Order: sequence, then structure tokens, then C-alpha cells
Amino acid sequence: MDPTVADVLAKALYAYGIRDAYGIHGANSEDLFAAVLREPPEARLRLTIAKHEFGAGAMADGTARMTGRPACLIATSGGAAMNCVPALAESYQSRVPVLALVGSAPTASEGRGGFQDMCAHPRTVDALAVYRGITGYAAKVSSPEHLWPALDGALDALERGHPAVLLLPKDVQTAPAAPSDRHRIPSPPAPAPEPSAAVRSALATASRPLIVLGEAASRAGLANPAGALARATGAVFALGPNGRDALPAGAHFVGVSGPMGHPSVPRAAAEADLILALGTDLDIMDRAGLEPALDAVRTVHIAAEPPLYPVGLHEPTADLAGYVAALAAGLSGRRPRAPWTTAPPEPIEPPRSGNDRITCTDAVLALSGAIPADALVFADAGNAGAAVVHRMPPHTGSRFLVALGMGGMGYGIAAGVGAAIAGGRRTVIIAGDGAFYMHGMEIHTAVESGAPVLLVVLNNDAHGMCVAREDRFFAGLPSLNTFRHTRIGDGLAAMFPSLRVVTADTVADTRAAGADLLRAAGPSALVVNTDPLEVPPFAAILPDTAKEPR
Repeated sequence: MDPTVADVLAKALYAYGIRDAYGIHGANSEDLFAAVLREPPEARLRLTIAKHEFGAGAMADGTARMTGRPACLIATSGGAAMNCVPALAESYQSRVPVLALVGSAPTASEGRGGFQDMCAHPRTVDALAVYRGITGYAAKVSSPEHLWPALDGALDALERGHPAVLLLPKDVQTAPAAPSDRHRIPSPPAPAPEPSAAVRSALATASRPLIVLGEAASRAGLANPAGALARATGAVFALGPNGRDALPAGAHFVGVSGPMGHPSVPRAAAEADLILALGTDLDIMDRAGLEPALDAVRTVHIAAEPPLYPVGLHEPTADLAGYVAALAAGLSGRRPRAPWTTAPPEPIEPPRSGNDRITCTDAVLALSGAIPADALVFADAGNAGAAVVHRMPPHTGSRFLVALGMGGMGYGIAAGVGAAIAGGRRTVIIAGDGAFYMHGMEIHTAVESGAPVLLVVLNNDAHGMCVAREDRFFAGLPSLNTFRHTRIGDGLAAMFPSLRVVTADTVADTRAAGADLLRAAGPSALVVNTDPLEVPPFAAILPDTAKEPR
């Protein structure tokens, strides 16, 4: 039997280097799944069935960030196709290479009332217009002959760090493929440009440089070259919330930047005579509090794209690690450094409500010591994410991610499950009950896959950060964001008999349960009942008296 378009697509994606695909079956996607399953096991994408298309997209996103290679999302038409939108928006905002293969109704039914038709605007939704707003490339494969140019466009987008979508009508998927024996492999990365004389001079003459590391620094594995740069310049380090993986071992660390960060970072920036921003967009989540220093202190920005805040000098590179290594190598024999007076980061201690429930911060501190040094750690939105960013110390050798591109609740749960399936590394996911209610059933995907995941649900019976904002900005109005108590742990234990589940109410119980569950193989869950009235360490919400460490 001649290979179909779906068959050659399955072979092409594996040849390109994609290894993991996540999705949900449907009439207009089933031929894509079947084509993958027809491949021999040694040359087949690993298929994982998720519980929701957003979850599948977040799994692909988390896999791409943690493995450094693109991942695939497969979805059917209609509502399923629209469920992919928020996940792809996160990937686009954060520059993550995810390829979405979206099935659509047969071509002959387009504009004729076909079920889940998405390709006959204005009588139907315009799926391509939707996708083109949230990807680097989106195309409908309108015939077998169109597959290769459309696939090339999609792979070009992945290599630029953007997600891409191929819309595939069912009849095209099952049509005989146009003859071709070609399989594209990833284009070799462009050589890192040599640092300019202006950048070298700025580093060579600075006596107190501050290096700010962002998420792209983590993805680039920048710890070793950044360490060499610090040894050559005497620089100290601040981390964006997602930059902690790139902190060199033993580095002079002044804290996390941004609204969930430490007051020590703006103080260090004011003391610096050069700010070197590596792999950060300098968006608000990385730069909040640094604006006065960025305006006053000479700032050099090195990343693939220009920063989102004006700086003195931007130098682009697609090979951040190579660029920084070259920069460090050219800085030997520089003049003596000036001493720093900035103290190590001191955590903010927000006021407590006075009730008898522990806070998310208490739970994070209790868990920190038990997390393996090489673990993957995912934090979700809200109080849980703020507590992790502010209080969990960087672990050398671990990887960390909190989704701040779109800041969507539930992303961290699905992304962590996907990354654990793809990499097989122990993964800790820390999320609030609000995120759990949105996409917590992806724990079923972890159970089915036997993934080494510990899902920690910090259950404050509330949308906790919304409660804090209500209290801060809308005092006197009734709360919309507090809920009756839910026994999440009991529910998980009843639903998933093979899942180890522990519920904790105290710091001691949280510490003991975390250590015990992290020693076990396979998936497990820890539910910690926390304070719904907690004020998180988030600058915009903190009362003025709590914005400095005590």
C-alpha cells in the first residue's frame, strides 16, 4: 500500500528529531495517530494521550523547554482545535518550538455544513486566522503536494523558536503521498558572533558588574560560561524567575528579580556600574524594581531578540552559551574589582493572618530540602508560584520553570507531567487548588504513564492571590474567591487507587510526607492545606510595611 500523507509526516517528524507527541484522538486526527503507530517502535514518536488539548499542548511545551528539542501536539477539529489556543499562545509568548498537527473536516465538506468545519469563513470560524496570531507559522495542507512546502515553513518556525500549526483535512491525511525521498534534519545553529568591541570594553572597564540571567540563559545551559565570566569580571548574579538553572555553582547571588523577587536585587543594581542582561526579555516579571537602575546604569543586553525595555546596547545572538564563553575568554588580565556591599538575598516576610493554617511559603520551605538536586521543578500560577520563586533556593543541576508568558493556571501541572514522561527525571509540580481544578486531571496521564511525578497541591480553598488583591485593592466588598473546604487528597485517593496520596496540615507533616514520597518511584500526590488569607511575596500586593525584609 502506498504511504499516505500522514505516514510520510510521521516519518519526517521522527527524522527531524521530534520524539514526543501529546494529544487526544478524534475523527479528524485518528489517522495521524494511526500513522505514528504503524512505524516500527525504534523509529516511532512516543504518543501520550492527555485529558485536555490545553494539557497536551502544555506537555509538549514543557517537554521542549526541558529537553531542548521540539515536541508535537496532535488535536482534532472543532472545540478540540480551539482548546489548543491557550497552550500555543504560551509557547509563542515564551518562544517555545511546539508543532501542532490539527485535523480538520474533509475538504469536500468545507462550506457545506461539514461537522466541525473551520475553513469556510465567514460561515465558520477561521482557524488559520486564529492560529496565525499565536504562532510563527500556520498553514493548511490543502493537497498531498503541499505537504513539503508547508512542513518546511513549520520547521523554519521551530528553528526560530516559535510554535507552528499544520491544519490537515482528513482526506488529505489519508491521500497517497506525493513521491519524495527527502527528510529534513535540523539546520545547524549559526555560529555565535564574536562579542563586539563595545561589549568587551564595557565588561573590561566595569568594576562592579551585575549579571541578570533570564529563561533563555537556563535553556542555553549557561552556568559554566557564566561562571567563567564572573571569575573574569567579579560579577554578581541576579536571576529572573526562570533563570535559576543558569546560576553557576558557588556564585555571588544577590537574589531573584521582578515582582516576586528580593529587595536586594534593586540595591545591587543601584550599586553596579554595569548591568549585563543575558537571555532575558527584560519584561515586567524579570525587571520590576530594576527600572531606575536600567535608566541610570550602563546596561548591555545579550539575547536572540531585543529587550522589552530600552537599554544602552543590545547585541543579538542565537548561541548564547557560545557568545558568553567567547566573551569570558577575552577578558583575562582586567583591572582590580571594587568590593560589593550588597548582602545576600533576605526573604520578605509578609504579615500572617493569625489563623491556624500554614502558608504556601511554609510548605515550600518544608519541601525544599527534600527535592533531589537533579529534579525538574514546575511551579504554577498564583500564591504557589510566588512562594516557590521567592523562597525556594536554586538547586545546582536541577531545572525550574514557572510559566510567565501567559501566566495561565494549570500550565505547570500539564507541562511537568509531559516533561517527566519525555525525560524520565523526578519531577516536582507545585500548584494551588485553583490550578488543580482547571487542569489537575492530567495527573491521570502521569498515572497511566507511570511518570516520576510528585504533584503538590497547596489547597487554600481559594483563588489565593485574587483574595489578597481583593483585600488590598477592594477592601469592604464581599470576596468572590474563597471556597468551602474540599478534601482533594481523599478525592485523588478514591479516583486513583495506585496513586500514593498524603494530606498534610502542618510544616512537620509536609516535610516528612515530601521526603517519603520523593523516595518512591512513579507518580504520587501531596495535598497541603494552607491559609486562604495568606499575603504572598508579590510586590504589588504586599502592604508597604512588608516590602523590605525583616
